[in-house]
Amino acid sequence: MTNDELNEKIRQACTHAAPDVLDAVLSDCNEQKGRVILMTTENKKKTWAVRMAGLAAGLCLILGGGLGVRNYQVNHTVDATVSLDVNPSVEIKINQKERILDVIPLNEDGRTIVGDMDFSGSSLDVAVNAIIGSMLQNGYLNELANSVLISVDNNDPVRGMALQERLADEVNKLLQTDSFRGAVLSQTVVKSDELQQMAEQYGITLGKAQLIQEILGKNSLHTFDELAPLSINELNILLGKEGAETHVEVVGTASEKGYIGETKAKEIALAKAGVSESDLTFYTVGLDTHKGVMVYDVEFISGSYEFDCEVNAMTGEIVKFEKEYDGAAVSNVSVEEHGEQSEHSQTEENQAVSNISLEKAKETALDHAGVKATDATFVKAKSDYEDGRAVFEIEFVVSSGNTIKEYDYEIAASDGSIISYDYDIEGDSTPTAIQAGSSQNTSEISLEKAKEIALSHAGVASANAFEMEGKLDWDDGMSIYEIEFKAGGYEYNYEVDAATGSIVEFDKEWDD
Repeated sequence: MTNDELNEKIRQACTHAAPDVLDAVLSDCNEQKGRVILMTTENKKKTWAVRMAGLAAGLCLILGGGLGVRNYQVNHTVDATVSLDVNPSVEIKINQKERILDVIPLNEDGRTIVGDMDFSGSSLDVAVNAIIGSMLQNGYLNELANSVLISVDNNDPVRGMALQERLADEVNKLLQTDSFRGAVLSQTVVKSDELQQMAEQYGITLGKAQLIQEILGKNSLHTFDELAPLSINELNILLGKEGAETHVEVVGTASEKGYIGETKAKEIALAKAGVSESDLTFYTVGLDTHKGVMVYDVEFISGSYEFDCEVNAMTGEIVKFEKEYDGAAVSNVSVEEHGEQSEHSQTEENQAVSNISLEKAKETALDHAGVKATDATFVKAKSDYEDGRAVFEIEFVVSSGNTIKEYDYEIAASDGSIISYDYDIEGDSTPTAIQAGSSQNTSEISLEKAKEIALSHAGVASANAFEMEGKLDWDDGMSIYEIEFKAGGYEYNYEVDAATGSIVEFDKEWDD
């Protein structure tokens, strides 16, 4: 059966299924007086068309509204943030079409770069070209500092990486000038709460904060506080110095033309040490940072001495100088930026040693401990150097029955003052107090009483002590109070017998 024959049979079946009863219905109707209302047959095709038109119109409205929202999001929602860092820092916010929504300078140099330029609606390429051009024109990018950092923050890592690579290539072309060749660092930003916090705390972009974290991950000797003030060129130097793989793409080499150079830095260090280059058995020179300032770290060995000198990379000023002999510091020079210089020459320190004798230092330690010379056995008594100053190291023990008391003192050779001391007790007999201030014999003392005993022994008024802490502990079968506090530039640590109030152990040292 053909398709036409099949369609005809379906039409006939539908016609027979709905019999024509119109004449029968009309014959049953009685004649009506008055107005006659004629009932007409509705055009079903027309009604269906109207309904379809209404549905289509509604669908168009829905689709149109959706497209309108989508169009608004594409044009007005931030899709990515691109930051450009040199020392000026600028953030560029773009939509999905890479049109500029906002340009935000993050520091004073950034405001100089942007000036009164209005990038609203401009393409990203136009804005980047204009900003890099302004950096060149205003001298922020030159042969002395040639590095720029490009950071892309996009939720889509694939799009972010593609944008990063394209911008890095464009900026690299801009920086190949007649007078210098630039260095371009680029990265995609991986957001974290810590990264956001550091960027806000130091007023820098997320990109610069991430670059600093990258450097800290390679060298833990640096600190974020130390690196935050540095320019991108200086950070680029430090990044290259670590010599390890990073997540930062780098094209070109950071300029070091603004510095005095390694040769000059070595000459300055050798002159300070009074050593000729021919006397060196070893030396190394490299760029580093010291409290936010770029320095040359010059280390060398001559004879029996080891030297460590840090020279300001731009000015040639010595900011640190150390000379060591057999592991003990012989002299120390420390010059802080804009500060005063303090220097202790070897001759001066030898004179300081002669101020008091070794025997006098031993007497000072015994008197402080309240121990008679006849009861003490000295295990160490020698002169040494500590942090650039001449000292005497004194150690002795006192035996009584099964108890051994160990004393350790460090005494300044210049005036006989006690720099630090330590006292420990071993054995099973009850310890006795060292000085009258701590001889409290009670069956059980409170934490506050233990603090009073420690302060009294240290000769420190409670009003002058700070960061004081105390807790009850158990040590070698003895209930003790551990007391810690600071006062007058020192740190104090005490262990006080909780039963008798006697001092079991104490220590005093400089608060670094």
